[in-house]
Amino acid sequence: MTLDPKQLVDDLRGAFRGRLALDTLTRHLYSTDASPFRLAPLGVAFPEDTADLATLVRYCHEHSLPLTPRGAGTGVSGESLGPGLCVDLSTHFRQIQEITTDTVTVEAGVVLTELNGALARHGRRFAPDPASRASCTIGGMIATDASGGNCFHVGYTRDYVLALDAVWDTGDVATVGPVAIKNPLNPRTHEIQDAIASLFAQHEQTIRSRSSHTPYDRCGYRLDAIGTNGEANLARLLTGSEGTLGFVTRARLRTVAMPGGTCLALLGFPTLDAAVRAGLDLREHGPVSCDLLDRRLLSLSRQSGGGQVPAMVGAALVVVFEGDTQRLAELDCRNAVEALRASHILMMLAEPTGDAVGQARIRGVREAAVAGLYALGKGPRPIAFVEDVGVPPEALTEYLTRTQDILQRFELTASFLVHALTAQVHTRPLIDLDSPTERAKLWPVAEAIHGLALSLGGTVSTQHGTGIARTPWVERQAGLLMPVFREIKRIFDPKGLLNPGKIIGPDPTRPAWPLRASEIDEPTANSSQLVTERQPLLVWNSATAPQAEAARCNGCGDCRPRGTTTRMCPVFRATGTEHATPRAKANLFQSILDRAELGSDDVRAIADLCVNCKMCRDECPARVDVPKLMLETKAAHQAERGLDRDDWVLARTESFAALGSHFAPLVNGLLARRSVRWLMEKAFGISRERRLPTFALRNFFRIARGTGLTRKRRTSNAESSLLPPDSLARQQKVALFVDIFAAYNDPLIGQATVAVLQHNGIEVYLPPRQVGCGMAPLAVGDAETAREMAQRNIRIFADLVREGYRIVCPEPTAALMLTQDYLDIVDDPDAVAVAANTVDLMTFLQELHQAGRLDTRFRPLDLTLGHHVPCHQKALRTGVAGPALLSLIPGLAIRTLDLSCSGMAGTWGLKAKNYALSLKAGEPMLSELNRSGILYGSTECSTCRMQMQEGTGKRTLHPVQYLAYAYGLLPEIGAKLRKPLTDLVSD
Repeated sequence: MTLDPKQLVDDLRGAFRGRLALDTLTRHLYSTDASPFRLAPLGVAFPEDTADLATLVRYCHEHSLPLTPRGAGTGVSGESLGPGLCVDLSTHFRQIQEITTDTVTVEAGVVLTELNGALARHGRRFAPDPASRASCTIGGMIATDASGGNCFHVGYTRDYVLALDAVWDTGDVATVGPVAIKNPLNPRTHEIQDAIASLFAQHEQTIRSRSSHTPYDRCGYRLDAIGTNGEANLARLLTGSEGTLGFVTRARLRTVAMPGGTCLALLGFPTLDAAVRAGLDLREHGPVSCDLLDRRLLSLSRQSGGGQVPAMVGAALVVVFEGDTQRLAELDCRNAVEALRASHILMMLAEPTGDAVGQARIRGVREAAVAGLYALGKGPRPIAFVEDVGVPPEALTEYLTRTQDILQRFELTASFLVHALTAQVHTRPLIDLDSPTERAKLWPVAEAIHGLALSLGGTVSTQHGTGIARTPWVERQAGLLMPVFREIKRIFDPKGLLNPGKIIGPDPTRPAWPLRASEIDEPTANSSQLVTERQPLLVWNSATAPQAEAARCNGCGDCRPRGTTTRMCPVFRATGTEHATPRAKANLFQSILDRAELGSDDVRAIADLCVNCKMCRDECPARVDVPKLMLETKAAHQAERGLDRDDWVLARTESFAALGSHFAPLVNGLLARRSVRWLMEKAFGISRERRLPTFALRNFFRIARGTGLTRKRRTSNAESSLLPPDSLARQQKVALFVDIFAAYNDPLIGQATVAVLQHNGIEVYLPPRQVGCGMAPLAVGDAETAREMAQRNIRIFADLVREGYRIVCPEPTAALMLTQDYLDIVDDPDAVAVAANTVDLMTFLQELHQAGRLDTRFRPLDLTLGHHVPCHQKALRTGVAGPALLSLIPGLAIRTLDLSCSGMAGTWGLKAKNYALSLKAGEPMLSELNRSGILYGSTECSTCRMQMQEGTGKRTLHPVQYLAYAYGLLPEIGAKLRKPLTDLVSD
């Protein structure tokens, strides 16, 4: 622990191939997980493979340096936090190596959803199903012996482990399973094997005694690891050991067949007690899972959009049945519901469903409840510190009643999510960690609740790991088994270097619970006050709002999804690094407040990993506005240090676009020269590989002036300003906001927009003095330039709103700026008025169609389009109208590509340093667009179109261009579709 970091780097140079990060910022990012604790490591290591990890472990063993393994950091007990080197196995150990008929060999860093996606192609799955499935790694599941809501049906991870590759404390590597292979080259494995067998033989009678009366107990080490031949199954012993006995790098796992059918039921009861009794009775009917949601969770579910449960229901059961066929699953489910209906006259709600829509609706009740719980704002919030208790099923009612009594005694409330079949209770007391009085309640509440569980023959750890949270109670639960636990630890790790402070006892050198510091006491004498003394540069509700917003992140790790169609953080999906996660960025903001120098390159490097797609804001369970936090960080950094040359150029995209359009023939010719592209990359950082758009000599503003669009028509509708924003009369005239791309690169987009609107009887006016929306400067931190542009546009368009115009934007990014980002940079009532009266083009056309006012007499187009849904279109929260509108065209086949971000992210993808990463981030969508049946692309976003053409070579247009072409309005669009793309530029 006293090892000098420079010495560590020097000693491992040339031997350790992975990356070592010993900087303060990285240490801070890895100091938290999904638990309420904070413990900064000495540094973070990223080994590249098992041999590399063995080198690191061997060195640390020789120098008595503690090591803590870490997967995705989704654990709620603090098992991945430690004082020595944190070893991140989620970055490189990511291969699914072999899939056989009923097994899979997989590295520790593979995410469960990703694994099951690969297994599904073979009709198989890995059965344990924790709630963090989209983020948690297989290594983490093995470390905590994870299960899930289906534990009653499928058991624990330990039930599926066949063999493990492990690195011991000395750096020796072994493959272990039911019987270890006695390899004479690895005496350490033999030593461990023989010592464990001897220990178990010596304490056999004690080991065979049970310390709890529930079969759903994973507290401590697995003492059932001895086979019938007297040899220890070291793989079973490692499972659930939380990295305290060795590092698991690879696993051979048993898989099971996917079910032939699934049926869900939502059952409602007036009281928690009635729901508990019904859940216990369900066990005889063989459901896969049965989650009980209490009144508080149901209320939060309704508030979060899962409003399927009537307000009079006091508790609900979400029940899942599986069967070999869909008919059998539905039959079992309906029979169980009818049996409960006959025996539980208090059942108020019974909705079994086998169809996909109905199942999604029922699952949404649970998901919305959890999201609502996490989204609670400043003040009391759910804290995970007593949430993993299991009791004998017959004691469940008593446990819940007495737990509520304990909470009342401490003047606390809580939510209860119960796995009713297994009597596993997840209790989340609502506590304000900023209040010293409430923080002081944590330990006595835990003492009382854990003591109650043990008195009823239960366990303090049934699913979520022991970690820091529950280690203080392990000895009380284990009793006579505790000396065996300690001897197991001594055999595997005599120096006590592997994940110290877990299972066998807290680390005596630090607090048993290193709680995250509150906003009240976090600043220290050495803290940097650069931000806390500075007024925020964006518009917030109060001076402390940025800090409060960052503190809302609970570290759950849901922002690290793999193998899903969520959009959460395209940069993380491409890099797989913790630094890119929204969780890290929330941590970053807090570290800037207290630790890091604001102007440091490390701060800016992490902030630049946020591309302002806003998907994490909308998909985060806690709804933390990480993009706004990063815009604040970039703006503060820019105010402190200024912009570098590359960002300065990108911030002035509109000026260069206007200049390029003015000299279009010359500029287009230069852009097609590789030598010029090379100079641009060297001078401005714009990738020489990127296919850039050509400039139009006759830009859209020139065209508009020639056609009279820049002159308002006189109207007698003086009362239009009094009409509500969504009235049909107000929609009869629009003010067009044109983005930079449509203005200077592809004026056909603007022309198509005007043509379609006028074809449908809409009066169109183009304010001639408008400027770009300002997203380019804002995205790189030049908030002042963005604010100047916003204020100019607001002055223009606010007056038009008062005259009865509605603002229509063909570009979703522009609509997003006007409706959301302007409110974050300009504190002005006119900005609010502009936001309330702005709509993206496709949503506006969809409104016309729904009102019966859209002309649907389209010419047939015999084409197949791949339509990408842009992130900023989703961030508008107005729905996705493009595919539905395009489907009105006869003969046009639409494949909606709602798979991933395009990866372009505005000007971010233009940079040479981001080019390859940009394409990787967009790979899921680009792969689908590349399918042979799709002829062309479609998307509302201009930079997404650039990426789609870059990644596939397929011409991609704005959907309004297809609509205009199908109306027969702009035949030149047909010529554009037929024109092949060039290598370096596209028009």
